[in-house]
Amino acid sequence: MKWYFRGGLTAISAGYVPSGIAFGAIATALHVPVWATISLSALVYSGAVQSTFVGFWSIGIDPGTLLLTAFLLNLRHTFYGPHVGSIRNDITLKDMMSIAPLLTDEVYALSVQDPPLPKRSVRFLSLYAYGNWIGATAVGSLLVNFLPAGVEAAIAIALPALFLALLIPKISDRSTTVTAAASIAVSVAARALHLPSYFIIVPIIVGVASGIVILMSRRPA
Repeated sequence: MKWYFRGGLTAISAGYVPSGIAFGAIATALHVPVWATISLSALVYSGAVQSTFVGFWSIGIDPGTLLLTAFLLNLRHTFYGPHVGSIRNDITLKDMMSIAPLLTDEVYALSVQDPPLPKRSVRFLSLYAYGNWIGATAVGSLLVNFLPAGVEAAIAIALPALFLALLIPKISDRSTTVTAAASIAVSVAARALHLPSYFIIVPIIVGVASGIVILMSRRPA
């Protein structure tokens, strides 16, 4: 088993287990039934959308608004398949159809690593992450009453920390630096202005556009 595959397993567990426990605990604390919380992880399988759901559950937002928010929050996944297909000749459309339903941000990041993971490893990582998330959600939902006060808030930072761990090693030149800086700046500004959570698509688009502009500027005239 190659070191970067083992590292992928460790990174996924380090992010998904505490974050799943936190989600399960928070959902149960907001009076979402345990069966519904676990079903969300099994059927929706999106931390951002699930967190939005439990927030909307607690304040009674209508289903239409929830569906629109879910669509916008996950719109970034539209770019994942084409990007993987453009740089991975070993992953066919048929392969992608089986991987895509479980292709989370973290699995996507690991699937485009250099050197590339074999497609069977990508598929295994997808299933491994899925199992981690469901299992951790179940643990958090069932054990919420035994957690010390404040633990939910502390372990909620695990997933953002995982994103940073995957991002920082990739910032290696001007284009990646500009892409990361542009996305971070827009994200921080949105947070400071208390914009809706679905605004997350804007920093993604800004970052991608910035990187494309830098790369195009390097091409010879």
